[in-house]
Amino acid sequence: MRRLSLSDTIFYNLGDCYMNAAAVLDGPCDLAMLLAEMEGVIEALPALTEQSVRVGIWTFAKRSSGPVDLPKHVSIVRDPAITRIDQLVPRMDRLRRSPIRIDGPDWRIFVINPTGTPPNPETGEPPLSALLMQMRHGLADAVRGLQILSRMRQYEPSERHLEVAARLKEADPLDLTPKIAVHDPGLSLLQVPRRGMIREGDSSERLAAVVATAVADTDLFPHAQPLRGNIGRTRFVRRRTENGVGNALKMVTVSTKPKREKKKAPIPGLARAQDLPIMQWLVALTPRRLARLMMKVWYSNFDGVATLIPMPRKIVLGGRQVKATFGIPPLWGPVPMAVVALADGEHYNATLVPGNGFTADRAALLDRVYHLLNPEEGDDLSEVEDMLATFSEAPEQASDQGQGADGNSSSPVSLPARAKSP
Repeated sequence: MRRLSLSDTIFYNLGDCYMNAAAVLDGPCDLAMLLAEMEGVIEALPALTEQSVRVGIWTFAKRSSGPVDLPKHVSIVRDPAITRIDQLVPRMDRLRRSPIRIDGPDWRIFVINPTGTPPNPETGEPPLSALLMQMRHGLADAVRGLQILSRMRQYEPSERHLEVAARLKEADPLDLTPKIAVHDPGLSLLQVPRRGMIREGDSSERLAAVVATAVADTDLFPHAQPLRGNIGRTRFVRRRTENGVGNALKMVTVSTKPKREKKKAPIPGLARAQDLPIMQWLVALTPRRLARLMMKVWYSNFDGVATLIPMPRKIVLGGRQVKATFGIPPLWGPVPMAVVALADGEHYNATLVPGNGFTADRAALLDRVYHLLNPEEGDDLSEVEDMLATFSEAPEQASDQGQGADGNSSSPVSLPARAKSP
């Protein structure tokens, strides 16, 4: 067995905490080729064959006996009526609410409308093809997941892969039983041109300012007032790992209030509790129910959470180019709004999850965020700039982040506060 890092142990200890994503393809994928790509990646990354095992107070990764049985992890969804990206939302929403119940590694894939799916019977349009993916957060986060996808174009199918493809079962995420509690009414997908965010400064910080500006809009979030003055944004963490998986993002806290107002928080410093080594160890080692409660209390101190991640160039799955990828934040707690944006060459592919205090029409929120990300008028741009001017970030504490996946220590690396990001 392999001892997991502290951060991976924390996410495993939270239970059914999953990373969910949709990769939208430019045409129907070849199932045999996709299986060959997956098999090659599994061989290159042994962690994809592992299951988490709790031994005493620590979590370990144990290799499954024998090769991974791909038909248990891959299913086909045929629905010619799906022709637009927004029509993926109900399936993604059901997927994130349904636990994985597989006797094997904790990940699964749904292939929507692969080769052989007929066109839309009403319009004659070709159906939209996509992959819906889900994996335990302790196994990987969005950065590692995208790195896994970028490896998958290196493998060619054989006759055996054709035979396995013929055995894949047809299923639908809408048939899954929702058993995972979430703290929001649903999610939305938004594709925005990048030109609005290509400005001086850190684009991830600008995304955090967009989230803060939207949540501060009393027409959208009247019941989220008064605001706490804390926005969570992610930064990359450098980790040494032989398995190429694990978690490579760390959340840092940005304040939107003057220093003199920070004392009004119910529990001073709660938003920065994750930086304390003792708090990290408590979440990793305490009973699962208590760990989830601690994370819920911690997240409740945020007005919003923003994650901006660059997509690898030219991802190919099943012989098809990936034209958009959307990520869904996992167990994120009662936050007024969480946004995950994956940046490709031309767009920000954003997932919006409004939560506590949101009472407006969903279309109004999408329109508001769209114009904040891609301002066509000076007012939208000035609002984000004004919010950026209020940002202040607490100095990061130098702390040991536990053992890396290979048994070596893995400390976070702070990026420059105003560094240019994608």
